[in-house]
Amino acid sequence: MNSVRRFIVAGLASALAAIGGCGGGGGGGLDPVAGIGGTGKIASGTITGFGSIFVNGVEYDIDAASIEINDDVSAELGQDDLRIGMVVTVSAVVEGSSGVASLVVYDSEVEGPVSGLSEEAGGLAKSFSVLGINVLVDIADTEFDDGEAPGFSFATMADSDLVEISGFFDGSNVLNATYIKKIGNFVLGTSEVEIKGSPDSGTDAGAGDSFTIDGVTVNILATADLSEVAGGRVSDDMFVEIEGTLTNDNQPTIDAVRIEQEEEGLDEDAGETELEGLVSNFVDDSDFTLAGQRVDASDAEFEPAGLVLRDGLRVEVEGIVEGGILKARKVELED
Repeated sequence: MNSVRRFIVAGLASALAAIGGCGGGGGGGLDPVAGIGGTGKIASGTITGFGSIFVNGVEYDIDAASIEINDDVSAELGQDDLRIGMVVTVSAVVEGSSGVASLVVYDSEVEGPVSGLSEEAGGLAKSFSVLGINVLVDIADTEFDDGEAPGFSFATMADSDLVEISGFFDGSNVLNATYIKKIGNFVLGTSEVEIKGSPDSGTDAGAGDSFTIDGVTVNILATADLSEVAGGRVSDDMFVEIEGTLTNDNQPTIDAVRIEQEEEGLDEDAGETELEGLVSNFVDDSDFTLAGQRVDASDAEFEPAGLVLRDGLRVEVEGIVEGGILKARKVELED
């Protein structure tokens, strides 16, 4: 099961749940912003600009929004903590080409050491792995954040760099990075790492037990925080986020100090939604997957006209989720 690449769906569900807890609102749990007209909407995509923030070509005022970054919900978080290239989920009320956000969520896809770094595409791209996840960075399409490691860039990245990555998974489960930040130099047994996914079939594990997830062995320490896992036991029907220390990098093994269960999937009738991602599982225009969400674009307007969809194409889709399917009004090619 390609569990890791379902990250965006889990993030969207978290956004819906968070807004639902704010009070009010029909339309998939969206909570209108007081005094603002327009349509409630969930949008997920890369940050492409600031002023407020721009996501999928829409400017969102985030002055009054709650901001969550890697599970940190501190009141001090603001626009200055966000970066170009981060894949975020925005819950907002939109009118025309602008909106007012009530929530902005960013959660990196993986944190861990670079391994097996090699050049691709004549030196214009590089590939490597992090905790068994294959990653591709592109000199033109990946933003490098050197805020905690001055000089970190496409040219200087190296094996054993401890990195945080955001981006989109393709149909082959390769993480195409849109944002990468160096957070330190990896030290085995000391550096903290993070991975997401669904445990392998047959998993039923609690404190002191072990399980595997996409080839990574996870040892749940006796003192691990399992308060965010139903019943305190991890099972194969869950989507989880694991934090801990990498104790073996040849056969990746994590000593987990915290495991959080995340709700997976959009509401069956989530309403107005906008997604950016890589097309996968393409059958035809009426049946493909984007960021883990099934899409029907058989009646959509395509931009540019004549756009031919295929696996691996990066697009933005707008529409309404009904019965678990995103019924697209518009599909736009993303450069």
